[in-house]
Amino acid sequence: MCSSDLPRYLLIHGSPGQIPWGLQYVLNTAAFVGRLDLEADGLKRYVKALLNDWKAAGCRSGQPVVWTVDHGQPDITWLMRRAIAGPVADKLASDAQIGSNLRLLAGTGATAPSLVQALRDRNPALIVTTSHGMTGPLGNPALMARQLGWLVDDAYALLDPDTLLNAWQPDGAIWYAHACCSAGSDAPSAYLGLVPKGSPVAETLAAVASLGARVAPLPARLLGAENPLRAFIGQVEPTFDWTLRQPETGQVLTASLQNALYDRMHRKRPEPVGLAFAECYRHVGELLSQWNQALREVNQGTEGAELAAVRTQLTALDRQSMVILGDPTACLPPL
Repeated sequence: MCSSDLPRYLLIHGSPGQIPWGLQYVLNTAAFVGRLDLEADGLKRYVKALLNDWKAAGCRSGQPVVWTVDHGQPDITWLMRRAIAGPVADKLASDAQIGSNLRLLAGTGATAPSLVQALRDRNPALIVTTSHGMTGPLGNPALMARQLGWLVDDAYALLDPDTLLNAWQPDGAIWYAHACCSAGSDAPSAYLGLVPKGSPVAETLAAVASLGARVAPLPARLLGAENPLRAFIGQVEPTFDWTLRQPETGQVLTASLQNALYDRMHRKRPEPVGLAFAECYRHVGELLSQWNQALREVNQGTEGAELAAVRTQLTALDRQSMVILGDPTACLPPL
């Protein structure tokens, strides 16, 4: 099948164990793809809201919430805040129809209780969070699976989906969560050959992969809630800082993410999430082309080519593992 044979928007229903993440990664380069993996009752609620075009949704486009943990350099949360959450918050705060209605929770203000309170008080249509995602404890697979991808706050406490949903309903919101395993896990890990054997990173990757291919519990709960989330955008597997910043120059590489979350999703006629994030997926092909070039230079003995090959391959894998859960045609309500 060639790309011209594909429908423009595709909604996959099934677990990653039934329909691999890899298929979604491939389709993302040619179409706009989302996934639902919900139990029967949650699926009924989501489909009902979808077929009704979210007319009963009460979320508010003019009151977004940005929550960004920052544990300082060299922790990746420091970079996430400066490369994603901070620039997006600046764009939202500069919007004449949003301005001071933006709720920004950053650094020591980025606690799990503060996020729950902000969501309950403001009922936002857009939620942007950057933080660590839970990938432990490595020695307790059952607890690790239960907590997989739970957001880790500034005090290293976890955002428990039960606590969240007891206080707030998603009510048609769209949530972007940049955190390890925020969308789920895969098996085997695509990264294992790219990190040193026996390193803490390799041990974490192996432990996460041992859970199998699955959707993380937080987005599953949100999408199947009484008043469900429209869409969730997050990471499969752990995420790395090379996707956010070019290591040699320090140049931030997140312009397409910033454009998706503000410039494209906040137009007079907001773009669907699938279309808004299309530019992000186009980078995968560009990075893989750079990887192929670096491999040729490795074979020629070019100095520094091996590091460039590892960096571009890891960055391409990291970028393609950002997935949309829910309907890819979902849009923010117009301001």
